[in-house]
Formats: sequence, structure tokens, C-alpha cells
Amino acid sequence: MSTTPTTEARSAGDRRSPRRISRAAEALLAPKDRWIPPLPGALELLVGIASGTAVGVASPLLVGPLRSALAPLGTDPAELADVPEDHGDPGWFGPDSVAWRVHADHSLLVAGIAAFTLQALHPLAMAGVAEHSAFSDDFLGRTRRTGQFVQGVVYGSSAEAERLCRMVHRAHRPVVGVAPDGRPYAANDPELLEWVHIAEYLAIAAANRRFALHPMTVPELDRYVDEVARVGVGTGVADPPRSWAEINEALERHRPKLAIGEYAAAGVSFLDDPPIIPAPAKPVWRALWAGARACLPPVALELLRSPYPSNAELAACRAVLRTLGALGNTPVQLAAARRRLDLPPA
Repeated sequence: MSTTPTTEARSAGDRRSPRRISRAAEALLAPKDRWIPPLPGALELLVGIASGTAVGVASPLLVGPLRSALAPLGTDPAELADVPEDHGDPGWFGPDSVAWRVHADHSLLVAGIAAFTLQALHPLAMAGVAEHSAFSDDFLGRTRRTGQFVQGVVYGSSAEAERLCRMVHRAHRPVVGVAPDGRPYAANDPELLEWVHIAEYLAIAAANRRFALHPMTVPELDRYVDEVARVGVGTGVADPPRSWAEINEALERHRPKLAIGEYAAAGVSFLDDPPIIPAPAKPVWRALWAGARACLPPVALELLRSPYPSNAELAACRAVLRTLGALGNTPVQLAAARRRLDLPPA
């Protein structure tokens, strides 16, 4: 019997196709439950403990090779600029803040990748990145500069934090244009500023919950979001979220505008296998990229059509981060802040 579909059958299938697409769209656009970043599973924790212990013993042999492999990812403190000091000024946060603890953890390396991925899902935000920077050629430089800003506003003096925010605002002024879908964009548009702020600190919180040595509790999530709202105000966000519930509300508000546009698809493809990452760092990158995907909210994974990373992938990411922790890399901005406040080294 022939298996070739009849014209009638093909027509019926064609008629069903729009309904299937419609149901998929409805599922994607349906209101989402409040999302709280998950804590790690038992397997991840065991791998993290084992890798941290092993590296603690073997660290003299591993320091050189690992730092060499990770240098392209911007983890070498020698590549970061000195932070201007203002003796005695705790800055916007200070040593008793949740932000100081969160930003000292190596999970921030995963958070940066997750934040860019999430930001890319807003077509207008990604158009500004793609059309006003050499994204693929300067990805690592962009990553370093973003990291310096994120750490500088947390650990820098009040004057330094204000200077960094003004610098970002000035850098955004010329970033204007028309996206591939015909809509105009401007990097200093309040909506885009809010989206970038939400994506940045949602990713940091999620990475901390999943991979940090001392993950935030749910009440600390609220406190952290409230603390970093000051950074949002400094960069021009009109009314930044002040609690984790408000982060969820803002994500829900932006969700209908998110999509895998032309530039987002290119950006995610680049992250999946960056040609600029040298061969020795490829396994490290793959582990970090898997960890970053685990830090994305469900709506982002749905848009990306990305399966949740496996336990083995998450364990590999945790092993990389615990290895870095065992090697004792303290963020250079944190070290400078402790000197500014006459505190002993961390």
C-alpha cells in the first residue's frame, strides 16, 4: 500500500498546522508561575566537594594551566583596572550587604554568560549590541568591561560607582538605530534599560542559588534585589524592582516582547561554540555554558528550545567553579575595597 499522503490528507494536515502553531504560541504566552532559582541537587554538591578537596591538594600543579586556559574568559585579575580608592568610604553597599557576598563568589562567571543570553532575547536590546559593537570579535572585551562595571559599582567607593553609571549612560547615547523588524531602538530607552537591569541581576541571583558556595536564601533574594536597585537608578532605570516578586512581575511584563530574532539566534549560536575560545579552554567553556543555561528562567529555555542541562553537565560546571574557588582568586575590586576600609584580606 502506498504511504504517499493524498491531497485531501495533505490539506487536512495543512489545516491543522496553524492550530498546532496557535496552541504552541498560547502555551508560550500563558501567564507563568512565580519562578525561584533552584538550589543544586545532591550529585552536584558531591562533585563540588570532591573537586574542591582534590584541587586544594593539587593546586600548586593546577594554578598555571587553569589560569592560562581561563585567561580569555577574563578571569585574570591582572587584566582588570585599578579601582580608585577613597579611604573609609564603604560605597553603595558595604561589607554587611548581601551584594558583597554574592559578587565575591565565582558563580558570577556563569552569571555573566546567562545575563547576556537573557538580554539577547529582547530583539531591540540585541539589535543595539549587534549593530553598535563588533560582537563576535570583541566578545571577551565586552565581557571584561561588563564585569568591571558590575563589580565596580558593588565594591567601589560611592564616587566610583557614580562615575561608572555615568560612563554607561554616556556610552548608550549613540546606540540608536532600527532593528531588522523595522522598529526603532535606543539603548537609553527606559524599557530597554529596565530589561538589561532585570536580566543582569536575575542571572546573578540564579547563578548564586545554583552554584555559589553559600547560596542566597529566599529572603536574601529580596534583600539583594532591593540593594542592587540602586545600580538601576544610577543607570537610568525609572523604577527598578525592589524584591524577587517584583523581578518576576517585570519578567512577566517583558515576556510578550521576547523572541529569538535574527541577532539573538546568531548570538546564541556564537555562545554555543565560540571560535575565539582556544582549544585548552573549550571544555571549561562548555561546562560554563551549560551552567549558564541552567540559570535561565523557564520562559527563556522555552524560547531557546533548549533542554535543561544534564546532571553531568551541571556537575562539570560546579567542578570548574569549585576549582577556581580552591585556587583562591579574590576579585580585585573586593581586595581594593577591603584595603580602602582597613579590613583584613578575604
